[in-house]
Formats: sequence, C-alpha cells, structure tokens
Amino acid sequence: MTAPGIVSYPELQKLCRPDGPAPRLATVERWARKSGIRIQYDGQGGVWTTMTALDAALGIGSAASTESYPAELI
Repeated sequence: MTAPGIVSYPELQKLCRPDGPAPRLATVERWARKSGIRIQYDGQGGVWTTMTALDAALGIGSAASTESYPAELI
C-alpha cells in the first residue's frame, strides 16, 4: 500500500511509458532525471517520488507560486 502523496515505481513506469511494456529501472531513472523529477530508491529494486516533486518538475505548486509575471500577462 502506498502512502498518500507518494508515487510508486509501478506508477512511474506507467508515466514514463504509458503504452507498451513496462520500462526497466534504468529507463525510468533516465526519464525522471531528464524531466527534472527528484526520485529516491525504495530498497526493493525500484524508485519512488512524491506528487510535490512531480508538481515542481512541471512548474506548478509551491515552486511556481514564487515566480512573478508582468502584469500584462495576468
């Protein structure tokens, strides 16, 4: 059972490659690093992350709220 807010290795595999066979660990690691997603090793041969880390990689959430935009863009 995964704790709330945690994105498990199988979920990361689905995000990495939505269609086709599940990617290997090395592929998921490379994809996550290229995408700017911070990951941790789970001790069971996989990785995990948090929704907060995914949001930060996408530029939404608390990291995005500190940015300022010119008034004409708002």
